[in-house]
Amino acid sequence: MKDVKDYNEMAHNMPIIDIPDSIHDSEMSQRLSMRFSLQSGLYNEISQADSIHLIQSVDGFLNWFNLIEELAQQPLGRRLAHATADHETLRLINRTVAPPRGFFSNKKRLNWLLEDWQERGIGSLKEISEGKLQVSEQVQSAMAGGQAAGAWEFLTSKRYRFRWEQVDASKTNIILDHDPRMAQPPRKVMPIWKEKNTHDSGKFVDVDTHPNGWQFRGSRSFLLGRDLILRFEDEILPHIERKFDDGLVIFNGLDDPSREGVWNIFARAQMQSYLIGDDHVLIDEVERWKEIIGFRLTPTGMGELIEVNEFDQHGGVKLTFEQVFHPAFVLGMLMGFWQRAYGRDCRGEWVNEGDNHVFIICGRHILA
Repeated sequence: MKDVKDYNEMAHNMPIIDIPDSIHDSEMSQRLSMRFSLQSGLYNEISQADSIHLIQSVDGFLNWFNLIEELAQQPLGRRLAHATADHETLRLINRTVAPPRGFFSNKKRLNWLLEDWQERGIGSLKEISEGKLQVSEQVQSAMAGGQAAGAWEFLTSKRYRFRWEQVDASKTNIILDHDPRMAQPPRKVMPIWKEKNTHDSGKFVDVDTHPNGWQFRGSRSFLLGRDLILRFEDEILPHIERKFDDGLVIFNGLDDPSREGVWNIFARAQMQSYLIGDDHVLIDEVERWKEIIGFRLTPTGMGELIEVNEFDQHGGVKLTFEQVFHPAFVLGMLMGFWQRAYGRDCRGEWVNEGDNHVFIICGRHILA
């Protein structure tokens, strides 16, 4: 029987044969491999501590965010933009590769930024006129507004109020108003769950060319920072009033009802976003979960499975992970896999057991 690492290695090298237009981007693959390493199933930026990233398809993120707003029953673009601005500023402050300095360095500093954005797959930036920027090849409009404002604050050492106007699906204009108050570096945010020391478990996956960046397995993708998700979570935390009492998604050990509501929304949106797609999974035995996670989750940096056990006789399963990108993201994906495989509603549960993450997925209703 193969162990989890064998499945992860198999998944890492497994070719996708039904994407005829994919062209391997060897240069970008090498750049990403030099910058990020897979540690305990998470992509960590080598030059920055606690800089965890997820390979996220652009379409998947757009679906997820739209579902977040639908489940939260309110627009959240402004919250995402502010979270992104702080995330971008802090990332640039912490980069070990310093920006160019000296005379005539403005263009070089912008090129330094664009190289970073290109590798992360989040678009391009240009200054249209004084106080007006444009992001092209964007991931999402509110995110583009925030990342441009945050980057410009770093590049100019000034503080700005900003607003954004979406031009079309690929472009957003950002209007900056100088704020005379002294710019303060964003605070550091950390996960509320326990984490253990990581170990190397592989290299960054190979990626393919795309007109607007790079793609993974046929979909334009980008690197989504966990710091951004944690900031977005904190931004919306005081504003989410919706409660869930259907027992569908359970997070054990969360003492904050507001955070439990946000995590519920994250997980449900992740599950629904997966079910919108046409991906199919086959689960004919409990060991099949190793292949599914080793192929679909670990190569994207979602986490690493260390143990799988049967939970009941009707497909229920207990999955133990060493590390996860975010518990709600992983729980939502696992619930999506289960529901797609068994064709019936399920419920999911998470608990931080010691230093590990334990997920229980089973049918929502007891079968006779």
